[in-house]
Amino acid sequence: MQRNDPLKSIALAYISLRVNLSLEGHTERRSDGATLAASGAPVASLNAVISPDLEPDAKTMETLAGSEALAGLPWSMHVRGLPKAGVIDVARRHGLTHTTELPLMIRHPQAGQPAAGNGVLVRPVDGDEMTVYARTLADGFGVPHEAFALFANPALADTEGFTFYLAESDGELVGTGMAAVQGDLLGVFNIGVLPRHRRQGHGRAITTEIVRAHYATGATTAYLYSSPMGESVYAAAGFKEEEVLTMFTAPS
Repeated sequence: MQRNDPLKSIALAYISLRVNLSLEGHTERRSDGATLAASGAPVASLNAVISPDLEPDAKTMETLAGSEALAGLPWSMHVRGLPKAGVIDVARRHGLTHTTELPLMIRHPQAGQPAAGNGVLVRPVDGDEMTVYARTLADGFGVPHEAFALFANPALADTEGFTFYLAESDGELVGTGMAAVQGDLLGVFNIGVLPRHRRQGHGRAITTEIVRAHYATGATTAYLYSSPMGESVYAAAGFKEEEVLTMFTAPS
């Protein structure tokens, strides 16, 4: 019997955005919502087998994990909460023995409209600027530009529900953000600040301005998956941890 699961709508929204990011890759979705979303990027987190259920079906996860679409790609398996033995066994059979817990942080409607940020200009970009966006994103996360080359695709800027943001201070690029809206849910992703502009409140300002923009157009609940380093930033913007996402990857 399916137990009450108030956060499943967020899990499903997360899966939908992963599918939409895989414009030039491969996706498969099973009847229980378990999904393979392989973007083709050389980053394990961007090629994933994901379940929206608190108790994923291990056989389904095994089937998706065996897809030829993952051959030759770094990839990952994402499950909610602390995984049970069956899923752990699937991951191990495929060499995914390293785990990372990413806090799911949510900003509920009762938190209201957040206060304005620190004066950073956070502006949406169109397809013509996606190359700049992708490079700035990679620099903010400290990875090679090819790692996030998929974000240079101009078609992403026209994908329904997606908005990509560049942040500027005194006319200079300082960081990036991304919004993924589905119904009244706002997913906040790709919050990255260039190294020389860190520790100035820009991460919180970018997050806050994205929330403000989309709350003004109908979103009521915002969510994100934080790195441990970012938790305090998002907590200051009104987000609270309510679950974890466990990501299995091959050891580096």
